[in-house]
Amino acid sequence: MSESAAAWFRRARLRAGYRSQAELARALGLARAAVGNWESETVAGRPSRTILPRLAHLLGVSPDELAARFGIESDIVFAEVSSPGFMGPGDDLLALIEEAVARGVARGIREALAEQRALGDHGEAPAGDEGGAAAGRTREPG
Repeated sequence: MSESAAAWFRRARLRAGYRSQAELARALGLARAAVGNWESETVAGRPSRTILPRLAHLLGVSPDELAARFGIESDIVFAEVSSPGFMGPGDDLLALIEEAVARGVARGIREALAEQRALGDHGEAPAGDEGGAAAGRTREPG
């Protein structure tokens, strides 16, 4: 009788030094439930093809073996790995997140500076805004 994918995966996780599902999930940037599903005999979950190469690296097994255990076509996995923007085993997830956050912060700063310029260098209303609406001032009636 052959070993189930869930049982094999659990043994591979423990062999790789990940004592808990949560520990491996953190290394992958996933929820613990994802790893739990891969180890479940009843759920029979399987890793997505996009993380398969990184997961194989962390477990110390080949992507081919991991794909075969879960019944995933490995030629599809390697086609996705070679696609632009793929995060492989050597990439640092935290660095990618920091880069994305920095881009978002830079975009916010650019927008704030553009608004500041629209208001003028000293927060004054732009030309043609005698009432001061752009600076939040309202004209008193009368």
